[in-house]
Amino acid sequence: MKPQEPPGAETLEIPLRRPYRDLVLSALFFAVCAAALAYRAWTNDRGLILNGIVTFEPGGADVFYAVLAILSGVFCAFGVFAAARFATLKEFRIVLGPRSITLPPTNALRDPREVTVPLHRIEAVELQPPARPITLVICEDDRSHSIQRRWLTKGWSVQGVADAIIARVREAQASQRAGG
Repeated sequence: MKPQEPPGAETLEIPLRRPYRDLVLSALFFAVCAAALAYRAWTNDRGLILNGIVTFEPGGADVFYAVLAILSGVFCAFGVFAAARFATLKEFRIVLGPRSITLPPTNALRDPREVTVPLHRIEAVELQPPARPITLVICEDDRSHSIQRRWLTKGWSVQGVADAIIARVREAQASQRAGG
């Protein structure tokens, strides 16, 4: 259930980029790996020695290459499926309202709906890693939500988004104290 925003309340919408490029490139990488490993399994006539510890005869090496080819194929399919799921999302944005924040789903593969968090439930806004942030983490009472730096559009930095969220949370806390 979404908290109701007062009519005419000021909201800030921060558009985000969908991670298609990353997903498609990873799917392409794993497709190439799957093809190369499948070819190696098909044409292999030698054994395989891994770090001088594990030794495979030619038949064992074929199975090893085939298993790696299958795993690479699964990762390729996973990347394509993830890109398809992100395409089904109606909105991919952050919406800061006076009482709540709406975020893209934490796990778009499982549940592609936006997540709305009341501002009073936010316990912390963190930049990970602190020195050179690449992820914005919004910590709620019982879970956390993350926004990747590469999802932000031009004109928005991770620090800027974090500052906007912190300011909104502080405003909500101040109005809550003043009102009750």
